[in-house]
Amino acid sequence: IMGNVASKISKREDVALIDINMGCPAPKIVKNGDGSALMKDMKLAEAVVREVCKNSSKPVTVKFRKGFDENSINAVEFGIMLEKAGAKAITVHGRTRSQMYEGKADWDIIKKVKEKVKIPVIGNGDIFKPEDAKRMIEYTGCDGVMIARGALGNPFIFKRTLHLLNTGELLPMESFEERIDMALKHLLLENEYKGRKGVIEMRKHIAWYLKGMENAAYVRNTINTLEDVNEIQELLLNYKKEVGKHLE
Repeated sequence: IMGNVASKISKREDVALIDINMGCPAPKIVKNGDGSALMKDMKLAEAVVREVCKNSSKPVTVKFRKGFDENSINAVEFGIMLEKAGAKAITVHGRTRSQMYEGKADWDIIKKVKEKVKIPVIGNGDIFKPEDAKRMIEYTGCDGVMIARGALGNPFIFKRTLHLLNTGELLPMESFEERIDMALKHLLLENEYKGRKGVIEMRKHIAWYLKGMENAAYVRNTINTLEDVNEIQELLLNYKKEVGKHLE
């Protein structure tokens, strides 16, 4: 099945690569033997990757974790296996599946994997600001970083991180107005692509954009009662106007 899907997907012009997520810790995914559950069955994981690589005309990459739990830390062996199976790059998250997103990501395991494989290694876990990305690359020797939760309500992190890595200069944080403007742009794009469903999904993302802002609780609570894109847009514009007066 995976091979057939890979063959079809890789033919699309808008597809640059196929990334297999063997790191997802979600219970409903693991229950089906998918995601990070594949770290408990290396033979099956290897077969999946080989089949996808054989049928894909685009590069295949794989994301995985430190291990399934503290009693089965196998990231190094898993990474070596993936390289032999044909993966062109791998992403290592520094937590086990049992940790979910709790505790601290183990950057040492990323470093160990990097030392044992020749393909590019992307580090993941606990990157919440540009400086974190720089520290991870310097500490682990990884070839790149994957930013996840650190981008919630903060898509600016990608530009700021790239600028820091390329120039050594840390750009200033975005202004209140810039953050609200981005939230509005994000809202309209969600509405364009998904309609009402996207607007409802966007409410939690707006909460991330508003984190730490003045009188944000009231705006968040009000937005959670709204489903119309125009009403949410109007609320955010009024909020921007009112708070902006205090910042002048």
